[in-house]
Amino acid sequence: MQGRKQMQIHAYQQLLLNEKANVLASLGFRPVAVAGEGRLGEEDQAQVSNDEFVSLRLNNLEYQKLRLLNAALDRLREGEYGICTRCDKPIPSRRLQVLPWAKYCVPCQEHIMLNEAEEEFDASSSGSFDEVH
Repeated sequence: MQGRKQMQIHAYQQLLLNEKANVLASLGFRPVAVAGEGRLGEEDQAQVSNDEFVSLRLNNLEYQKLRLLNAALDRLREGEYGICTRCDKPIPSRRLQVLPWAKYCVPCQEHIMLNEAEEEFDASSSGSFDEVH
């Protein structure tokens, strides 16, 4: 039984390390436009600005994913991988296979997302209807 668990841990570690390598390979600015060709027309400059924005946004998402991957690798080293950090129950292996950096089970993840959405809604609707209209 212990040997099987060790094999699972090794498999998850490989999943995490492979995903981390993919993220690291994808990081960086991806200039697709003609930024180095001297003076640009207004339309071209708008496209270059848009491409830069998209590239920066994608990098930001990749850095967030990298932080999640590193945290999962830390949990793996500490023997806490696969345990929900909110309720301390095991995270199903099917979830970990799809999302190896998951730190919450599905019910806890849904609870957290629902609370965040409610907080966001409350913050955006803090003024009364009469004040807005």
